[in-house]
Amino acid sequence: MTLASGFITFYTWAFVCIILYFLFAIARFYQEKSGQRSYYALYLIAIGLYSLAAIRYIWLSPVIIGDFWGDSLRFAAGALVIGSAYYLLKLMIGRR
Repeated sequence: MTLASGFITFYTWAFVCIILYFLFAIARFYQEKSGQRSYYALYLIAIGLYSLAAIRYIWLSPVIIGDFWGDSLRFAAGALVIGSAYYLLKLMIGRR
């Protein structure tokens, strides 16, 4: 059960990191083409934080919540993604 839980944790967070990489690529492309700063490197930081949290929870499997450091890393990455995605949205649609 622990091995299966570790694989599920790994593949779930790998999928999340792949989606965030696409957001990184979109933000980088937008910055290069428009000349407006999009802070695309924040997505790489979020990917790193999610990866660290996933590694932490793989070591603690089958536990998926309740670890202070793992939850803190996920919270920080989530807040970073929400903030940077909202900024990118406003930047791309023109601050209405």
